[in-house]
Amino acid sequence: MKYRLQFKQRKLHFLIAMLMGFSLVSCKEEDPEYLKSIEQWHKDRINYLKSEEGFINLAGLYWLEEGSNSFGADSANAVVFPNKANANMGNLILKDSTVYLVSNAAITINGEPAADTTLVYNDSTDVEMRYKSLLWFVIKRGKNIGIRLRDFDNPSLAAFDSIDYYPTNPNLKLKATWRPYDPPKSADFQNMVGMTINYPVYGAFNFEIDGKEYSLEPIGEPEPEGYFVMFYDKTSGHSTYGSGRYLYVPVPDQNGKTIVDFNKAFNPPCAFTEFATCLFPHKENRLPIFIKAGEKFSGH
Repeated sequence: MKYRLQFKQRKLHFLIAMLMGFSLVSCKEEDPEYLKSIEQWHKDRINYLKSEEGFINLAGLYWLEEGSNSFGADSANAVVFPNKANANMGNLILKDSTVYLVSNAAITINGEPAADTTLVYNDSTDVEMRYKSLLWFVIKRGKNIGIRLRDFDNPSLAAFDSIDYYPTNPNLKLKATWRPYDPPKSADFQNMVGMTINYPVYGAFNFEIDGKEYSLEPIGEPEPEGYFVMFYDKTSGHSTYGSGRYLYVPVPDQNGKTIVDFNKAFNPPCAFTEFATCLFPHKENRLPIFIKAGEKFSGH
């Protein structure tokens, strides 16, 4: 009986040791510095969204028609600005993808008083126009040209102070391999305002989750933050934004190695404002699993 008891105890200890070993293999240890870096990343996101270049201050999005587009606070204008603008600010003239400002108010252009008629947009010119707390500039989406308006006194700025997100999961910071396409391909992407825009796709990032291989395709050339990736997963439309989330992946090293860190998955601008034109992920970037990391979404 004593021998059997000792044998059972040894067997139990062996099983416990195996389970402990398995947990060490399957779960990454929490690195305090990494956790701290993700906390800082979340803070930086809030600061960016509330900055002058962020999306919380957006106050309007207007698509221009070919020819003259009157603008100001008067509802009779083609482009109706908020009430803090003058009733009639002037005209924005669109001609063959070039935009001119004809000013009737104390508008500044890049900090200088606007002339009566000023070129404000073409392939080589892109300026900011300002009146009091309002700032606006020309944007181009596909063949469409419009005006994006910011209000630096937007009440939304004071109300916005946090984004809900999943607890940091080190297991979703993944090693990835870059697989370039030769030749590159292109894909059509839909956006929030019903446009279809074609972008080049130069390759895909391959990675594993729980022993299964997945891939994500970035669009276009890398930006300063890295390659831009959009994706859906099984949390989309439930605990996360219904139109998917975004992610930057660092440019791979000379061996094609990089990191896909889903703890830095973030909501598109359209999760915060109706005045954005967010792209949707294409079908190749639908992950058939739950990615419980990064930012959540609970509605505007």
